[in-house]
Amino acid sequence: MITFFCFDNHIREPLGCGGLVKNSTISDSAVIMASDSEHISSLTNYCAFVDPRGNECIGHFDVATDTIQPLAFKSGTHIANLYQVIEVGDDNIIPSGEPIPRSSIRLLPPISGRDILCVGKNYAEHAKEFNQSGFDSSDKKDQPTHPVIFTKRYTSIIADGDDILPHHDFTQTLDYEGEIGVIIGKQGFRISQDEAMDYVWGYTIINDLTARERQRDHKQFYIGKSADTFCPMVSIAPFHFI
Repeated sequence: MITFFCFDNHIREPLGCGGLVKNSTISDSAVIMASDSEHISSLTNYCAFVDPRGNECIGHFDVATDTIQPLAFKSGTHIANLYQVIEVGDDNIIPSGEPIPRSSIRLLPPISGRDILCVGKNYAEHAKEFNQSGFDSSDKKDQPTHPVIFTKRYTSIIADGDDILPHHDFTQTLDYEGEIGVIIGKQGFRISQDEAMDYVWGYTIINDLTARERQRDHKQFYIGKSADTFCPMVSIAPFHFI
């Protein structure tokens, strides 16, 4: 079982305005960083995309040439999603066919289909800011006494560049936070702190959007954070920090 965690680590950029909000603030810098890293294997900038025939595929995003190299298992079998990549490992994946110009395909979120398990208010500065905002009904203290765990519905996940729906009939207090997504690559039970990183497959970056008054009024986070398009995700996983 592969789990996706989201942790508070604020990356603040202008969100935009109008009927549709263009989602392009986080991933541009993320892609540049991934391209520049000397520690990245030649085919592990994994991305999900729809090929010209309409198939959902996994490829390597070559940022320098703005192309997608389709990938397959060593047997030549098509890879449909990142879960399959995580299960078999990098060494069992090969290039398949010729690179495809990014302009000819539609990028998808690199990983989706499962709810995101989130840890809130672990970023001290934001915890204090949120507690004093009038929207926090979860705790009377600036920093919680116990971890704040919630989920974002998987149907909120969208790809880099997709439009964010502001849902004006649902919220007038749309907020946004850049977050680190931690992709857990294998099952575990009562994992010790010393062993925890052995279970991390990699990282990605998401934009955690929230309808703040819904979060306040419902006394929990799920509804305010799970509207359609409220979870844009960077194109590449794993995201490589320099």
